[in-house]
Amino acid sequence: MASHTRSTKLPACLAEAAELRARALGYPSWNAYIKGLIRYDLLVQGDHTITLPWARCALDVQDQIDAKLLVLTEKGKGERGQLLKRIIKKVDVHAGHGVPASALEENEER
Repeated sequence: MASHTRSTKLPACLAEAAELRARALGYPSWNAYIKGLIRYDLLVQGDHTITLPWARCALDVQDQIDAKLLVLTEKGKGERGQLLKRIIKKVDVHAGHGVPASALEENEER
C-alpha cells in the first residue's frame, strides 16, 4: 500500500519528550513511534477524555502542559490516578484560562 506523507509541527518540549519516550520504549525510529501511537489508538477506540480538552486550550497553556510532560518523561515517571485527576481539574478549558503554575509544579518533587 502506498504511504501518504503528513507533516506535523510540534512544540519543542513535546517533540523532545516524544523522542525520549520512543527511545525508552525501544521504537526503531520516530516514525515507528508515531505509527505505534496511532495504531494503539485505533485498536483501543477509547475516548480522549484527558488529551482532547488540552487540545482546546490556548497554545501557551498547551506549552505549559508539554513542559510538565517533558519533566515527567525525563524522570521516567507518569501521572496516574487521583493526582492526574486533580491536575486535569485545574485546567479551566471552558473559560480558556491557563493552567495555574501550582498544577504544573505540584508533583515535580516526586
